[in-house]
Amino acid sequence: MAKTRTACLIAVPRGLAITVSGLTGGTLADGAQSQTTTASGKTHAMPTEVTYPQVYVAPDGGTRFREVKVPLTLVNNAPPSPPSAQSALVPATTIRHAAYPPNWGASDRDRGVFHNASSARFITVRSGVARIRTSDGDTRRFQRGDVLEVLDVAPSKGHITWVGAEGAVLLFSNHPQRAGIRRGVTFLECHWIPV
Repeated sequence: MAKTRTACLIAVPRGLAITVSGLTGGTLADGAQSQTTTASGKTHAMPTEVTYPQVYVAPDGGTRFREVKVPLTLVNNAPPSPPSAQSALVPATTIRHAAYPPNWGASDRDRGVFHNASSARFITVRSGVARIRTSDGDTRRFQRGDVLEVLDVAPSKGHITWVGAEGAVLLFSNHPQRAGIRRGVTFLECHWIPV
């Protein structure tokens, strides 16, 4: 079994710091599935990775979608329950629920008005449908239960967001980036690296 560490790049008042987590055992995300046995003796396939779409800023300032793969490892954090496949911990600061009325953002879509994310964050769609178009024209549809990450804070070309005729409720889980700026520490990014 391969091992992974989580490496985070953090901007601090006197330069950059890199933090690396302790080892977590498990297989790297390679499409294979590990096996676990429950208390009843049944064997179930466990995923070794999860993926999610991310809006990121390309070197030219344009925004794009990419798929991010996050490795999972078997963790037994609630004995005597059987282990579950979990990712490494990722820092978060605040959460916010946001309810958007029907057709919110449709006029921005129609006029081609882009905006930046106010903070780097994960977004979970609680209800309704939301669509996001990046500056390269790629448009994706997100519905209840979908998770995505937006990293296109200013300066970048941004994205366009609009919701459907039924409105939408989203849950924002902000990265430490914005809160850290006020304290002089800015979380930039984390990567899972093989060791």
